[in-house]
Amino acid sequence: MKRIISILLCTAMMISLIACGNSGSAEKGSEETVTLTMWAHQETSWNMAYEEAIAAFEAENHGINIELETFPYDDFESKVQTSLIDGEGGADIYELWGGWGLDFAPTGALMEFPEEFANEVFEGTFAPTYGALTHEGKLYGMPFEFNIENGGMLVNNTIMEANGLTVPTTWEELKETAIKGTVHDGNVFQVKGFDFVNWDSVPYYFLSLILQQGANYMTEDGAFDVTTEEAKVAFDELASMVTVDKVTDLEGLTGGADLEGYQQLYAGRNMMVPRGPWAIGEGIVSFELEFGKDFDYVEVPWYGSEHKFAAETGWSLAVNAKCAEQEAAMKFVEYMWQDEVMLNTNISCSQIPAKKSLAESAEYLEAMPHAEPLLGILEGAQFIGYFNTDRLKEAINDVFVEYCSGNYASIDDAMNDLNGKLNDTLK
Repeated sequence: MKRIISILLCTAMMISLIACGNSGSAEKGSEETVTLTMWAHQETSWNMAYEEAIAAFEAENHGINIELETFPYDDFESKVQTSLIDGEGGADIYELWGGWGLDFAPTGALMEFPEEFANEVFEGTFAPTYGALTHEGKLYGMPFEFNIENGGMLVNNTIMEANGLTVPTTWEELKETAIKGTVHDGNVFQVKGFDFVNWDSVPYYFLSLILQQGANYMTEDGAFDVTTEEAKVAFDELASMVTVDKVTDLEGLTGGADLEGYQQLYAGRNMMVPRGPWAIGEGIVSFELEFGKDFDYVEVPWYGSEHKFAAETGWSLAVNAKCAEQEAAMKFVEYMWQDEVMLNTNISCSQIPAKKSLAESAEYLEAMPHAEPLLGILEGAQFIGYFNTDRLKEAINDVFVEYCSGNYASIDDAMNDLNGKLNDTLK
């Protein structure tokens, strides 16, 4: 939808200024006011955190106003793509999912950040947090969080205690505990022991199980290779928990569920669910559960000897290259980069800060004790790769469903097909 608005400046002559989004300037006496539009996805805690930060920024920067517009997540990516790639309206400042950055930075749609600021980001944050925001060594977004979907899981304490179970500490114990906690009524699950089948977890754990065996899923020249023995073992290991151990099903990928897996845990229908710490807030707020009593957040045991995993670039802030007030927009980005602002916003959103100094600080751990299982493993993360992660996840999840459904003659056939699909995404 086109949202290009003409801002009229009344001076000695009438000058028409066409600016990107809703940005522009208006004279108020002798003081000039700049209005910038910021787009973000709809999520209560995140939107409240942004509004609080915007109010504080405006109080410190008189003459710069920021209008926050939010959109449902399912519509947000397409709106961002339309505005940045097709050039149809848009915003000045974007809350940008990092994985989308590589679609925009090479096209010139995003403003290149100043070299000095870029160096601060490169030196002060974890590599996965900015990987997709770069192009030819330049930075086009400010990483805000360490997006992590590996290493931590929600545990329903009530179900665990009712079955006399304790938190597993090894991969084998994880499977044994999941089997003991699973309850079937015929072919219907009453309780899933370990529900890892969702859009994010299957791809993340597949890649990480490869890395934990000391192998990789990409070649030195940047192509995918999931035909290795390590990749076959990793894929089959996950699939066997669906087809042999039967501790979960494919519902999280095929549809039909009334709630997502972590929500089902809060509703008493799942015992263990691997998700990022962002999911904790919903259990407390929406389901009115007590953290530490009704449920916990604990470390997922490692599969192999190498404590490694893949992480993609998460939420960030970027500036439209067509923004007429880039200096003002950059002021806001730099404001959000400040330690106190980044720390408070990430705490409000139950996220891990992109800055190493903040993620490793006593202040953060005191405010977010449930994140402790993850803080010690962050250095073991590698950037997932310079490709569209949504296409990667779609390919892996599609083959996973088909393989678990018995539609491949062998694991070799499945992995050869997946290898082709993944390399097609690079084209």
